[in-house]
Amino acid sequence: MGLPQLRTFHYCATYLSFSKTAQHFGLSQPAITKQIKKLEADLEQDLFIRAGRKLFLTSAGEALFEYSSQIFSLYEEALGKVRNLSEEKLRLRIVGDLNYMKMNLSGFFAKAYERFPDIEIEIDTAENAKLIFSGVRDKQYDIGILSANYTTIGVRDRLLREDNIYLVASTALASRMRREPDLQPPLLFYKSESSYSSFLQEFMHRNGLSEQNRMTFNSLEMIRQALLKDTGVAILSEDVIKEDILAGRITILATPVESLKIKTRVIYRSDNPMLRSVEACIKLIIAETGKS
Repeated sequence: MGLPQLRTFHYCATYLSFSKTAQHFGLSQPAITKQIKKLEADLEQDLFIRAGRKLFLTSAGEALFEYSSQIFSLYEEALGKVRNLSEEKLRLRIVGDLNYMKMNLSGFFAKAYERFPDIEIEIDTAENAKLIFSGVRDKQYDIGILSANYTTIGVRDRLLREDNIYLVASTALASRMRREPDLQPPLLFYKSESSYSSFLQEFMHRNGLSEQNRMTFNSLEMIRQALLKDTGVAILSEDVIKEDILAGRITILATPVESLKIKTRVIYRSDNPMLRSVEACIKLIIAETGKS
């Protein structure tokens, strides 16, 4: 198995199409088919299986595709490194939810500067998880941090953390609510275009919480401050109020349905020319998230 054969296989596995691979290389489809047949003969394994007009990888094909992705990623990274030695700094672009970064990655930025002195790191924020995912998928960003589960060929993900969503109140207000069962404080609700907000909305609907008696905010910190002033109850994830709960300032209220979990993931492309730097950066992000 030579590198040209492996490259042909890699693009066939990426496109799941011999015709698109042929167009990519400017060859005929029979020429591509011949190379794949030769590779399968050399390996004594079928790499593709056809179902109707669709092409799928066999288990052997999936295993080879995983390694070919690493091989060509390292190859592109090596070329990029050499080409950029005399040019400007390499650039690593990260996009994620603003609230998550503020609460969980405050220590990451200084350490990233120390860990990657030769790489210019750009940080962007976005509320919409779809925009974060598409930005990584379309190579606008190298790393994305989002609370959603989108998948596509070539984009990998790793779980950063899981946080429970709770209905909460200040400890003083919670005590008053127990003494006065008819008391109906307003619901302090975080509303934005983010996936985080959609999780809160789902929790509210699952537990039959009223939308009529509520105040909306576009800042989690404003909600937290309003909570501490006994203004109302709120739906929040535990990472936002963990310290207040531990200090006894905020109390978790009972709800009919068990708490909902928000899963936050970090995503990246497996064919990124800077894959090693990306993975090293992700390890640092995971380490800093674990400290929060």
